[in-house]
Amino acid sequence: MDSVISTYIYEIKKGTKPLALVTVPINMADKCIDKIIKNNLFYCLQKVNNKINIFFGNNVCVELAKGLIQKDLSKLSPHEDFILGIMLGYNRIEQCSRYLNKQNLHPIG
Repeated sequence: MDSVISTYIYEIKKGTKPLALVTVPINMADKCIDKIIKNNLFYCLQKVNNKINIFFGNNVCVELAKGLIQKDLSKLSPHEDFILGIMLGYNRIEQCSRYLNKQNLHPIG
């Protein structure tokens, strides 16, 4: 997990990724958060059963994520899901298809 966080931190600092998400067991969260803080990045947490979602990166993006994660990620509206996916750097074409499917629309062609 440490190498994943290090890679995300590198991408955030280089400006290629504004927001990252890692899901870790609760007992690993403090170590991850310490690394995020040491790199002067912002973060927010979402408890998921016996794990923690850690969103971290650019302050503006983390603030927006805080508003979206007030509920379970599976309960996000199609719009919220799309925004969060794009901010996390997920494939744009797949995010568009996912959005259309959640809206019960289907792409042409």
